[in-house]
Amino acid sequence: MSYNLEEQDQIDTLRDFWSRWGTLISALVLVAGVAWAGYSGWHWWQARQAAQASALFGQMTREIGASNLPNAAPAWAELQAHYADSPYAQMGGLAMAKAYDDAGKPSEAQAVLRWTAEHAQSQSYRAAALLNLSAIEVDAKALPAALQAVQQSPSPAFDALFATRRGDIYALMGQRDKARQAYEDAMKALPPNAGYRQLVQLKLDSVGGRAS
Repeated sequence: MSYNLEEQDQIDTLRDFWSRWGTLISALVLVAGVAWAGYSGWHWWQARQAAQASALFGQMTREIGASNLPNAAPAWAELQAHYADSPYAQMGGLAMAKAYDDAGKPSEAQAVLRWTAEHAQSQSYRAAALLNLSAIEVDAKALPAALQAVQQSPSPAFDALFATRRGDIYALMGQRDKARQAYEDAMKALPPNAGYRQLVQLKLDSVGGRAS
């Protein structure tokens, strides 16, 4: 095939350009392709992980609903082992702990709640795990351990609940001054119009408190 001079000049220019920049352009195209594949793959992997965790959570809760803890335990163990960062593992921990507690197995419930509090990404789930853990330990008369569980609130949103629980535990331990201080801390953390203030005030009055 023959070319005129103008066409040949364009071809030569293109060849020169490609010889200078072709490798770089090819590399950039490859990087862009890999990046897009990685992005798509990451989202696919996340969706797959969520679906698998959801299926395990569903299986676990069905077995709990059927009062079949031995069959629920393997699904819970797999959630722990492979999907610890998933919200389903956090929800599963709370559900499994309640099931164990309802079945009269407080030590198993405590272990699950400690794991959930340690691994929970959500402050709400962590707070729920710690408050439930302290409640079970109060029932077991393990008051120092119950107090330790609620020493530090995971978020200001839960400060009043944690302070109230500390007050309850101090009151059970006969430490009225510390109980009073904890209830006062709870009152300070609550909005003026919060209905929960009435309950805390009653607790505070029971240890000779002030606030209001």
